[in-house]
Amino acid sequence: MTAMATLAETTGTAGPRYTKVAIWLHWLISLAVIANIGLAMLTEGLPRETQRTAMDVHKALGITVLALTVIRIAWRLGHRPPPLPATIRTWQRFLGKVTHFLFYALLILLPLSGWVWMSAAGRPIDFFGLFAIPVIVAPNEGLADVMHDRHEVLGLTMLALAAIHILAAVKHQFVDRTGLIGRMNPF
Repeated sequence: MTAMATLAETTGTAGPRYTKVAIWLHWLISLAVIANIGLAMLTEGLPRETQRTAMDVHKALGITVLALTVIRIAWRLGHRPPPLPATIRTWQRFLGKVTHFLFYALLILLPLSGWVWMSAAGRPIDFFGLFAIPVIVAPNEGLADVMHDRHEVLGLTMLALAAIHILAAVKHQFVDRTGLIGRMNPF
């Protein structure tokens, strides 16, 4: 039995773990994204005031995701992720890199598209009642309509990518038994 296999069996991980900062940023961003997708999808059809309150939280959470993602990217530039186990196939490594790149792109583009949309609609974002996020473009109804559509497409893309990511993690953990989930376990 290899040292990596022994480590995976005894600790539930596939070798070295991500740093604690990377782990906590991962989970904070993940929970915020899941909450935001839920807020966007589950408030449709609710009374106008309830929907407005939920969307105010959605917008502030989106700005939070953007800020945390910038921090995570900066952290990642200075801290390389742990290597994958040798048992991970080349095509899976490639898909993992593509998936992570797409996540980072979406984690920037999705909140930015919402911010541009709200700015173009002439509605500054209230950041949890603490302060207003300034608009970044002049009001423009045509741009607001385009950004609304793009924001929805990016949101659905994020939902699909998150589902694929979760399914891949479950497969690696319970089918392949690589212990990869333990590398990102905050506890």
